[in-house]
Amino acid sequence: MRKKIMAVVLSCLTIFALVASSFAVTFSASAVSVDEMTKAAVQIISRSEGTYGTINPNDNGAVSIGMLQWHADRALQLMRSIANADTGSAQSILGSSFYNDVMNASNWNSRTFSSAESTAASNLLTTSAGKSKQDALAYSDVQGYISAGQNLGISNAGVLVYYAELYNRGMGVAKRILNAAAGGGSYSSVTLSKLHTTALANSSSYYTDRLNNAYNTIVSLGWGDASVSGGGDNGSGGGSADTSDFSESYAGTYTVTASSLNVRSTPSTSGAKVGVLPNGAQVTVTSANGSWAAVSYNGISGYCSMDYLKQNAAQTTAPAETTAPAQTTTTAATAATSDFSESYAGTYSVNASSLNIRSAPTTSASKVGSIPNGAQVTVTSGNGKWAAVSYNGISGYCSMDYLKQAAAQTTTTEETTESAETTTTTAETTTTAASQQDTEPAETTPIDMNRVDEAYVSLYGDVNCDGTIDILDAVLLQKYLNGSVQLNYTQLANSDCQKDSQLDITDVTVLMQYLLRSFTSLPVA
Repeated sequence: MRKKIMAVVLSCLTIFALVASSFAVTFSASAVSVDEMTKAAVQIISRSEGTYGTINPNDNGAVSIGMLQWHADRALQLMRSIANADTGSAQSILGSSFYNDVMNASNWNSRTFSSAESTAASNLLTTSAGKSKQDALAYSDVQGYISAGQNLGISNAGVLVYYAELYNRGMGVAKRILNAAAGGGSYSSVTLSKLHTTALANSSSYYTDRLNNAYNTIVSLGWGDASVSGGGDNGSGGGSADTSDFSESYAGTYTVTASSLNVRSTPSTSGAKVGVLPNGAQVTVTSANGSWAAVSYNGISGYCSMDYLKQNAAQTTAPAETTAPAQTTTTAATAATSDFSESYAGTYSVNASSLNIRSAPTTSASKVGSIPNGAQVTVTSGNGKWAAVSYNGISGYCSMDYLKQAAAQTTTTEETTESAETTTTTAETTTTAASQQDTEPAETTPIDMNRVDEAYVSLYGDVNCDGTIDILDAVLLQKYLNGSVQLNYTQLANSDCQKDSQLDITDVTVLMQYLLRSFTSLPVA
């Protein structure tokens, strides 16, 4: 049996080697190494997330720490690895009680820090061991984001680094925005400017500065669209402008907010400067892509960065009141929810100081209510960007950027011989407790992230829950076993390929045997 397992492991290594070699070929062609892209993405992401010593003592119910703001169990794993690397300093900095918790806690899924613990943790994170471990973990995590983009067929360095920035917000967010940018075409055809424009259009204003910073940094590295167009634009103004992703929806009059704004021959910082706009100038935009705009001003035509243009408010005449506003709103909301899916249904917590409920899934819809920070809200369906919600008798739509899904809670019911009257009383008590959660959430049992429960299975072997079983699932399971990623309940249950209620290297082996057609179905009992 051991020889058989070793043979399968060797086969797995061969497949991984082939996958790795294909990556090397792709990026040799683009003249940018994976190492260069990973380091650039780490710099971009950490600039928005935090520094070595950054602590968020209560980030949605659990602590987040460090340069990439590792959350909950990831925070525990990082702290423990630092403590193991420099035990003496860790004991001295943390103190015996905090140190023992770091070394012995089973999880930190609901662990928050006191003020004293935050200071101690920050001090440990900024030691030489703390910085070294963070650098290594950030590099590993972000390289995983880059690899995920490669596996989708993206080969352009700038697009991969930008995709890594999106992936750091969540795999689902990154895939949703990439799908929108591709518009049904291949992912390899998506340009940096198109992905950036789509990301801005599909993200809340909270992320605007972050996305613009990422885009501008990538362009400054020379990995923008001009670097792969082959157009020969070296700043002399002789190259042709790529405006294939420009839209007239941006047309209008804008005001220059910079002290002075360059007008260039192409929508790129490498384009020749053909003029300068003064602060406060009124400029006409004919089309744009969210990052660059085609402009005209005092006889000068060219392209300007949209980071320094502010659109003037349109002058409109208030429309006359109609006699059937309710029907119009209902029709608009129905049309806008055609892509909603019940797969998003569940209980979520609000991750904003206050979250608006609107009559339709758009920021232009009327506000019908609001939800306070930390409140539990019921989602009946969604599309990854907006969710249909119900809260305190109010129904409407909320942005999903500020909703975090609560882990499924199961309750074991003991058999009882109590009378029906007692049972009814218990139910009333439970209802009362639930209603109190809106103002003061009850204590919850820490989530066991190692739980393997058959009740959560959606498809054995589908570790990343994308509906298919492939090499990506084996890679993700291996990363989980190495401690570099966390899995949710469904992912854990789907990973139990040997169906023994525990996860280990054997499950990876069984999954690889299935992919090699040694097994015809999963699980293998």
